[in-house]
Amino acid sequence: MDALVPSAFAERPIHYLTRSDVFNNRLMAAFLRSINMMPVYRQRDGIGNLAKNEEIFEKCRQILRNGETLLIFPEATHVGERRLRPLSKGFARILFGVLEDEVTPEINVVPLGINYSHYHKTGSRLIVNYGAPISMSAYRDTHTENAPRAMGALRDDVQKALSGEVVHLERKDANDAFEVELERIVPFYLHRTDGFSQGEAEMDFYKRRESTLQNLPEGHSYFRRAGIYNCEMERMRLHAPFFFTARKDAGHWLIQNLLLLVMLPLFLLSWIMMAPSYFLTRGLLTRYIADRQFWSSIKLVAYLVLFPLFGIIYALAAAMYSGRPSIAAAVFSFYLLSVFVIRELRLPYRYVLTFWRGLWLKLRNPALHKYLREIENEVLKSYRKG
Repeated sequence: MDALVPSAFAERPIHYLTRSDVFNNRLMAAFLRSINMMPVYRQRDGIGNLAKNEEIFEKCRQILRNGETLLIFPEATHVGERRLRPLSKGFARILFGVLEDEVTPEINVVPLGINYSHYHKTGSRLIVNYGAPISMSAYRDTHTENAPRAMGALRDDVQKALSGEVVHLERKDANDAFEVELERIVPFYLHRTDGFSQGEAEMDFYKRRESTLQNLPEGHSYFRRAGIYNCEMERMRLHAPFFFTARKDAGHWLIQNLLLLVMLPLFLLSWIMMAPSYFLTRGLLTRYIADRQFWSSIKLVAYLVLFPLFGIIYALAAAMYSGRPSIAAAVFSFYLLSVFVIRELRLPYRYVLTFWRGLWLKLRNPALHKYLREIENEVLKSYRKG
């Protein structure tokens, strides 16, 4: 999804560098090249293939000479962690190759930070940050005197700029605790569903959490308690924090329970209609796609293909069974409606179930309920201070 995200906001075409192994299939390679993607080769692709990069890099330089836009992911790898890895030399080689021309166009490097709340799950939240442009003309004199020093300075400056646009957690304990907060607490806090009145600029909030967690010493009790909280909430299938469910009075839950009970047949029928495409996509991913970093983009393509396909299948089946085109049209219309039914009702059902499970925990094991509430309060107290 990383390459698709900036494309949605760009006002002009973008050219991309992407890993070469996705070009192995001829049909896929033709499609990727049609949307301005070019292969870049790494050592794992074979030492003999590395020489092909020079031809690709020259194409990139020509793109920049023409005043066009080139998107590069300079880490040249992905590990699914909220940590900025050291940048490769390739992007600097491309840029300084253009800078050596007698007539050089004005080139700016724009740091782009893409932050997902969850890298694999559908419907995750997304923050896209554009940093201040870095002018390549500032490195011209240094490059003339000492090319390696100029390349090192550019990499350091871009690394520093990028680290300000993404959540960067160097330690695993801080990374794990942040993931727990992001999954369990942060969404309910930031969007004021907990009743808090202060406004939050989301990226500013995430960067403050980054600083807070990084400054905690290794072995701090907060990391252990965050892990316990996550395990217990997962074990009991509690999908919302207690401060969220507790802030609403009994009358609210009574009305919501009654409304959801009335809507349950509609929701179940909608889910039955959507289930084949969901489970087919999930099965294909778990069986054939080992690299989870590609799941989100493959999900998007699969749903774009399977959603209309199953709609047509349902409509044809209804027409064959009933012999009436009006029935087929009604089935297809409901199939389209089912997407919105699931989208609007999925979370309310999840939170109602969480409310009853939390109430049962409070009655059955008040000590554990109190302990988990204390952990939540510790996190919220830290938020208010931060």
